Amino acid sequence: MSRLGDDLATLGGARREMLELAPGQRQRYVSMGLVLIATAAVSAAAASFALAMALTAPVWVAVVVGVMWGLVILAIDRMLVVGMPRQPRASANLLFALPRVALALVIGIVVATPLTLQVFEREIAAETEVMALEAKQAFEEELAADPRYDDIEALTASVAAQRALIADGGRDALAADPDYAAAQQATAAAQAAYDEANRVWLAELDGTAGTGIVGDGPITQSKKLDRDGKLAALEAAKAAEAEAKAQAEARIEAGAAESVAQAEAQLAADAERLDRLVAARDLETARFEAAADQSTGMLARLEALWRIGERNALLGFAHIMIALLFVCIELMPVLTKTLQNLMVPTAYDDVTRITDETIVAAERERASERLRALRDESAPAADVARYRAELRRESGRRVADAFVARQEAAELAAVDEWADQRAPFIAARAVREWERDADGAPVDASPAKA
Repeated sequence: MSRLGDDLATLGGARREMLELAPGQRQRYVSMGLVLIATAAVSAAAASFALAMALTAPVWVAVVVGVMWGLVILAIDRMLVVGMPRQPRASANLLFALPRVALALVIGIVVATPLTLQVFEREIAAETEVMALEAKQAFEEELAADPRYDDIEALTASVAAQRALIADGGRDALAADPDYAAAQQATAAAQAAYDEANRVWLAELDGTAGTGIVGDGPITQSKKLDRDGKLAALEAAKAAEAEAKAQAEARIEAGAAESVAQAEAQLAADAERLDRLVAARDLETARFEAAADQSTGMLARLEALWRIGERNALLGFAHIMIALLFVCIELMPVLTKTLQNLMVPTAYDDVTRITDETIVAAERERASERLRALRDESAPAADVARYRAELRRESGRRVADAFVARQEAAELAAVDEWADQRAPFIAARAVREWERDADGAPVDASPAKA
């Protein structure tokens, strides 16, 4: 257990050699290590749920990836905790913690989302079904109103009519013939007139209507004659109907072949266009259904949860509280470390600070000693180098002085030689100028020639 506690304390950011000097702080860092492990476990569960829901991954794949994600979160959280040393001022501790808290908040939201969706799984599943039905209804309405498919209904009726005409051999129904229809109407009218006349005659005969006298009297005979006239009219109407039927059938039979040919040509064109439109509509429907089958991912679940929260205030409040709970679990290591940095330094903090300062001071002293040793080792060589440099400077100065002296002597000798060569010319010129001045003649300013 002591070995496990040391490992947990180290995971929580403690240094084992410091815990030996301040053992009272061991439990605090063991607790911090347990908090880091708990946060990583929650993150691993969230990642597993996310993979199982969003990507429908196998269980073993979701578990393996979830564990890897948990290890990543554990490493990040430990980095955030270990990378937050105590600062001398409270404001510095807060500013130092802000970016780490922001990063932990982002991670917490990412981790909390799958777990929140899992908590409300039943409500979300029901809402996603409602959303799918609404989307399907909206798609069907949009498809029905699509002008590209307006001709499908008319083409369907036309194809059915053409096929019925071809199956009938091109013979239209007799009811469609106007002459035959008129003959049928005349027969029906004659039948109605006969039936009424026969009813009136029978009522007069048995005394139930008319004069009310039973027997075959003159009135009864007159009504019988009227009934017989209506019967003759009925027989004539039936004969006319039969004649009209025969003539209509003859006309239909005569145009049957042409009607069948026209129907076949029209059927081919209408059927080809109908098949093309129906295939395009079915393709859109299949694409929509395929997309609807994939609409149960995390985004759809988030939308469903949001819709439920808008309708049910209590569920929305519960959703926010559960999400905040998971976010706080992820923030716990960083917040705990920040609060510890704001508290009065503990014995562990003092021992750690003193030890670090001692190590730094000792290292500085060793560095100073090494620097002095290096300087002592390099001093003779530096002195020799300085002496050689001084000799080179003195030699250079002597060479320069000798060169300047020689150059000056050479230049003075050259001047003397030039003066010796020019002296006679200068004297002759002076004599000429004196003579001109004595004679009053103008002075020749041109130089004397040799």
